[in-house]
Amino acid sequence: MPYRLLSSVKIIETLELDGAALATIARYATGIGDRALRLAVVRDEYPMPIRTQLIEALKTNAEVIELTRVQPNPRSSDIDAMLNEARLTEYDAVIGIGGGSVLDSAKALAMLASNGGTLNDYLGPAPERKIEKKGLPLILIPTTAGTGSEVTKVGVYTSDSGRKYTLGSPLLLAQVAVLCGALTSSMPPALTAAVGFDALDHAFESIWNKNATPITRSVAIEAAVDVLRILDDAYDASLRLQAPLVGDIDIRQKMLLASCKAGVAFNMTGTAAGHALSFILSEEWHVPHGAACAFTLVDIYRHALRDPASAQALATIAKVFFPQVADPMQRCELLLDKIIAMKKRMHMSETFADLGISIAKEDIPRYFERAFSDPKMLNQVPIATNTAIYPMLEKKIC
Repeated sequence: MPYRLLSSVKIIETLELDGAALATIARYATGIGDRALRLAVVRDEYPMPIRTQLIEALKTNAEVIELTRVQPNPRSSDIDAMLNEARLTEYDAVIGIGGGSVLDSAKALAMLASNGGTLNDYLGPAPERKIEKKGLPLILIPTTAGTGSEVTKVGVYTSDSGRKYTLGSPLLLAQVAVLCGALTSSMPPALTAAVGFDALDHAFESIWNKNATPITRSVAIEAAVDVLRILDDAYDASLRLQAPLVGDIDIRQKMLLASCKAGVAFNMTGTAAGHALSFILSEEWHVPHGAACAFTLVDIYRHALRDPASAQALATIAKVFFPQVADPMQRCELLLDKIIAMKKRMHMSETFADLGISIAKEDIPRYFERAFSDPKMLNQVPIATNTAIYPMLEKKIC
């Protein structure tokens, strides 16, 4: 399992999770003996009965405070407000239970409890402060299968200026990631698709990346194959939320593990052009992150085929699905057709109009120019210049 060797986070896989088991995990993660645990649980307000039950059960095994000021593309002001709401230095650990925004918020809170200041102090190209200390013990439990945040050293935050920034440091890594398929079983179809394509994009962007190595590519290839194998079934499971089948929880568990593998891969390499462009879509038009990443995935895939190493890796993925096709580039095209069909089936946006965005050709540089100074864009292989990217975006205007 190479993905485990590339991560310092202890990854626990379980179909079910109860309060007693989570308290035991927290006790091991903190090293605390017999005294009562004090735990800060970060979640959002999204209604999720199974999560509510887990937290209520945890309260019978520990003293728990719940911090809930979390929204998509988490704002630094909300994180600061939660920090002020709780004296986190008096708590033993932070537990994030939710999607990527929740997990990123938990990372920031654990870090700020040890390093001080406000989150805004750490954001931007010339931050006032740097992360110097390991945060409180951190346990991350994803309830969506896509972000991979539970195993990454980065968080994405909206600063007071409205700009989204990636904050990265090994000191942000969790001690433990708990992958529990049951906690993802309430994802509706649109969310299942969006976060699934986010996971696929993570895997692909770890391949067409200047920081890729043979071992990171091997994990990214494995993750991409897993997502492409499982996402259709996970989407089907989401269509029958009211009448689930016995095997649906196993499908959710497999999708969660595929997302985690992709997270391990891009934690080593960083992301690339698709994520740089997605930040603009989220900042300007509040497009959800997964949908924003999926928006340019097909176009960046075509761009990446110009790089021999990336094309070889994509052909390796494609061979799993089209073993009878000898020509590598033909396999890559067939794989792209498969992805396009999946996007169409899952109603993923392909045009600005699909996203509800009205934009003219001449507006493209005004909005997207700043993406080309984003370190993520600079990771792209081949290099993604505006002369390559702008025509892709212009074709999405209709």
